[in-house]
Amino acid sequence: MSDIVADLLRLSEDPKADPRTRRRQTMERLVQTLLAMANAEMGSEDSLRRRSIIHLTTIIREMTGRIAEADVATFSATVSEAAMLIRSLQRRQADAARFTVH
Repeated sequence: MSDIVADLLRLSEDPKADPRTRRRQTMERLVQTLLAMANAEMGSEDSLRRRSIIHLTTIIREMTGRIAEADVATFSATVSEAAMLIRSLQRRQADAARFTVH
């Protein structure tokens, strides 16, 4: 998960894909990213955080169609907020890893 935010924001490689399809792909990557991060939250004290991530992921998954059809400003704001959330979760996981004894 080193640079998952860059992967999330990278649009479709298919030059024939329409904007709605590229947006859907971006939102699908967001959902996959958040699910992977939720799966990484395995400690008992991380249970609430994990449930919160899964709840947010479910909301995004259910709204993917509406988000993909939103105007450019709304879509961009949604992706920017998601990117900030993912960065925050990555930082938190990195901080927690420093204190984990293997």
